[in-house]
Formats: sequence, structure tokens, C-alpha cells
Amino acid sequence: MPEGTTLRISKSMRIEGNGTTLRVAGSKPPTTHLLNADSLRDGSQLEIKNLRIEGPSTKNWDPATENIMGGISWQLYRTWNSSLVVRNVTITGGYGSGIIRSGGGRFEVTDCDLSGWVDGIAFFESHGGSGALELRNTILRAPANSKYSSIGLYIHPHLNLNADTITGLDWNRYLIYVNGTPASTGRHDLKAVSAVNCALVQSGSSSQTTLIRCSESGLPKNGGSFLKGPVTSIGSTWEGAGMIAVLEGVAAERSFVNDTIRPKSTWMALGSKTTGTVTLTGAQVDLAGKAALLKLTSASTTAVTITSSQIRSTSSSFPINAEGGSVQLVGTAVPRNSRAVLPGRLIV
Repeated sequence: MPEGTTLRISKSMRIEGNGTTLRVAGSKPPTTHLLNADSLRDGSQLEIKNLRIEGPSTKNWDPATENIMGGISWQLYRTWNSSLVVRNVTITGGYGSGIIRSGGGRFEVTDCDLSGWVDGIAFFESHGGSGALELRNTILRAPANSKYSSIGLYIHPHLNLNADTITGLDWNRYLIYVNGTPASTGRHDLKAVSAVNCALVQSGSSSQTTLIRCSESGLPKNGGSFLKGPVTSIGSTWEGAGMIAVLEGVAAERSFVNDTIRPKSTWMALGSKTTGTVTLTGAQVDLAGKAALLKLTSASTTAVTITSSQIRSTSSSFPINAEGGSVQLVGTAVPRNSRAVLPGRLIV
């Protein structure tokens, strides 16, 4: 199909692709959405399945190129009682987003393989309404060349997310990026979500994030996960080169239960003005090279508790470096060469 092609969807419908490929010619950023459902009113139902969309090549694009068009787009405010279902759809190439859904409502993506110059999926709602994304058995992969700030999934923090069996590949920032109005109470539940060569998650500052058997590995391009608010991780694996950061001034609880931690550098840094608590229970930690488990800078007031964990270290760095805050070890041996600047920083 020629550049600028757009197929408008103006009423509720089910689109059965039967394996059809829609290929858009050219190598420039698109100027239109391909499947454009932006006129669908509240209460509409749209299902798209068994389809392949190939956008223009991104090979020679400048990393700062702006691109706001979607392979699939439904953007209309206050469509809280509507439903978008996408199943067995592949989107490649240079659409800004694989799928854009703005306006809230029910949103399901299953058995898909999605990429986009900016993000694989964008799900947002700006009027305080409701919405939930069910994301299952899906790959979110950055194209060979993507925007310098590319992410797998962008979601507003008051919208709920249930993600199960998801793989994210090679995004320049996060696989899951929760961002928007901070005063929100959404839930973001991630199960068997794997981030390869990108950070796993930026969580919301007040919404609850739960990670079950998730993983972060490889070489993230912009550091590790950013845990802004309350987070619970159970049975997850952390073995990437990125460092976990924690938002300043948010007194949230970050809890890690039965996690495996094999970082390539410092796993978690608790810096200036960080507060709240961090707890590790039943962790298996292996430190080699210059890897470290924790660094608390002098301005940190974070209280860290490590319980019933094993910390094995051959690292040349301080495994635990407590310049500020406090680190208490319960039923856990202090790893060799750990450091506390002042008495009471490291409690055994």
C-alpha cells in the first residue's frame, strides 16, 4: 500500500485478517494511522485478529525523530465503556506505536508481536476515568532502530494492568513505563514478564506494582528499573547490567521475596533524600567482578532489612555500602568487605 494509506473504522466490528499482511511502502515516518478507529464512540466494540502490519523501515531515521502515528489507533476521550481486543496480530516497522488506545475502557492484547518507533503499546486516559489492559503471551520488541527514549508499553498509573508471559526486547528505556498523574491508585500486576536488554519497569509513585517470576537481564541502555512507589517482587530474577533506582521523597515499601540477584554492577542505589523501606527475604545473591548489592548514600534515610538470605561475594566492590540509612541483617551473614560509615548503619 502507498505511503499515507489509512483504513477508517467508523462502527463496532470484528476484523478477521486470516493471515493477511498489510504492507506500507516507503521509509519515512508515517503521517496517518493505518487502522484508524478514532471516531468510535463510547460503548463501541472492536476486535482485530490474525493480521500482520508492516510499517515503513526505520533503518536511517534520526533517533530524535518524532512519530505519533499508530498501526492501530483508537483515540477518543471518555470511552470508558468500550472494548478493544487484539489477538494474534504482528506489527513491525516504523509506526510510532504498534497500538494506541486513548480513552480508557477494556483493552485486551493476546498472542501478539508488536513493535513501534516510540512504543509497542500506548494506553492512556486523561479524564480520571477507568480502564484496564489484559496483556498476555505477547512479545514487545523494538525495531532495529528506535527512538532514543523507546519503551515497550506506556500506561497511565490509574489504569490497571494484568500482564502475563510477556517478553520485551531491546527498548532504549523501559519495557513497562508507568507514568502520568501521581495521585493514582491503579494496580499493575506483572507475571512472567521478561525484559532483555532493557529495564523491566518504571513503576508509578502511588500505584501498586507486583512482580511475580519476572526478570531483567542483558545490557539495558539507560540503566535498570526505576521503582517510584510501592513494589512487591516474588521469585523474580535480576541479572542485568542496569542499577535499580528508587524515587526520592516517596516513603513507599519495596519488598523482594525469594528473588535471585546476580547483578553486573550495583543492584540498587538509595541516593539523596530516599526514604521508606526495602526488604529482602529469602534472596539468593551472587556478586562477582565489581558487582554490589546495595549502596546507600549519606543523604538516604531508607531502612533496609535482609532476612534469611544468602549473599555470596567475590566482588572487589563493597557488597553493602551503607553511608546513610540503615541495613539490618536477620539470619543472614554479613558479606565480606561490607562497609558502614557510621555506627548503627549496619546492624547484625
